[in-house]
Amino acid sequence: MKINTGMFPSWTIAVFLLLTVFPAPAASSDTPKSLQFGNTFSDYVKFTPDMSRVKNAHTLCAWVRKMLSGTVRSWLTYTTIGHGYELLISDAGLYNYIHDQSYNVKNLVTVPLNTWTHQCQSWSTSTGQMRVYYNGTLIGTNTFSNRAPLEEGGYILLGHDSGSPGSSEVFGGQLLKLNMFGRVLTDEEIAGMYSAGMCSEVEKNYDDVRFITWERILSETKTGNVSEVESGCPAPVEEEEEEGEEEEEECVCPTHSMWDVLLEEKYLNQNMTEENLNELKSTWKILGER
Repeated sequence: MKINTGMFPSWTIAVFLLLTVFPAPAASSDTPKSLQFGNTFSDYVKFTPDMSRVKNAHTLCAWVRKMLSGTVRSWLTYTTIGHGYELLISDAGLYNYIHDQSYNVKNLVTVPLNTWTHQCQSWSTSTGQMRVYYNGTLIGTNTFSNRAPLEEGGYILLGHDSGSPGSSEVFGGQLLKLNMFGRVLTDEEIAGMYSAGMCSEVEKNYDDVRFITWERILSETKTGNVSEVESGCPAPVEEEEEEGEEEEEECVCPTHSMWDVLLEEKYLNQNMTEENLNELKSTWKILGER
């Protein structure tokens, strides 16, 4: 069978067919994103979480990139009817609030600018004890007299201290993988999270108690100058096939490009055979999968 190319050379028709009917796959955009916050009170993320499963015990962790100087740059506030600072956390250790009561570890930590720091805070009604961690290390503990559960029905605000008019309390940095777990994680578990690194997915090991998730936070409305930016982490690697599963046939990929194939002499004549066209389709598919 012959394909009539009419007034156009057959290789130009082949290129048209391959680029329109068999386009190359688009590049992946699945790299983990962080949230970049602007430096005004108009730049924030605000949402109403379900606190019912974290109200009696919780661990709150995030990777925090401090980008503005100052000790009171607050990246999270949880505000309720009863307490303006049901929870409040700043980026350099000064604010670690629960039920409007604070624990200051500023003099125990050094947080450099433009560097990712892993910060965690845990608390429970059974002990009333708050534990504060920086980069996997327990920095200090403090026991509060108010052991009431966290009040439900409030809102979380990311980006600044929701109860202060001072511009010095605007965060202006980046957040990554902020998650809230419904129990007090152990020292070893928090150290393991830090050791695994910000580009790991170690938090998913705790999905049975991970009730406020980074995935959900990224889907919340962003107000003002708040955007998703590259975190510096590579795209997640797909899991390898389990043993026993049939492996796909190894691809024998060509060492030449699509244009090398099209410029071969047999494709430059005026009449292209069906066999030629099928060969081009097959080659294009292989190159698209490389």
